[in-house]
Amino acid sequence: MIDRRDVLLGGGMIVAAAGAALLAPRRHVELLHGRKLDTIVPERIAGWTMTPSEAFILPKTPGSLADRLYSDTVSRLYVAADALPVMMVLAYGNLQSDLLQLHRPEVCYAAVGFQISNSTRRDLAVAPNVAVPARQLTASTDNRVEPITYWTRIGDFLPTTRREQRTMRLREQLAGIVPDGILVRLSTVAEPTPQTFATLASFARALVLSVKPADRALLIGPTLAGALIRSGV
Repeated sequence: MIDRRDVLLGGGMIVAAAGAALLAPRRHVELLHGRKLDTIVPERIAGWTMTPSEAFILPKTPGSLADRLYSDTVSRLYVAADALPVMMVLAYGNLQSDLLQLHRPEVCYAAVGFQISNSTRRDLAVAPNVAVPARQLTASTDNRVEPITYWTRIGDFLPTTRREQRTMRLREQLAGIVPDGILVRLSTVAEPTPQTFATLASFARALVLSVKPADRALLIGPTLAGALIRSGV
């Protein structure tokens, strides 16, 4: 005779197995396609031109977990005759999993002694009816104040909080997708005024539009990239 407990146990094991199968990754999506970030983003963006600099707070250090997370990074200083300089950091991870996830600036700046303040969500308009969900914040120490605007992409999602990032990665996992991800961080060294953040927003728009239409999905995801094409931009 089959014991009722055996039936319940067996049923539980089947449910668990079905859940595991549902969560099992089936497709790895990698939008960089084996290329390098520095070949995709131009050295001249609107009125800004790239110039050498080492004044960056980087999202990874050699041998760290972040070093294993990010498969490619690029950091550049862009200067303009009539606008604030902008530091751009792109950090790409070709595999977003439970252990390897994009590190948001609130984490990496705080880790090197910066105080984080005024972190708020902001939608960055790049075309009519097309906006990139982003965050703006200020990182500061006794001798440096750095206003920051950034966004993250996980697969086709653009989460603006750590909670959203976890939720959106789970959605991809439930869909059988192992997504890639990218952090796009723009900052300058100046007082965190509305005008300063307006400059960063202007550069963000110029950055997205400076990339070839076929490559914009890498920065903002396929859905928004498609919306830009449909808007004629």
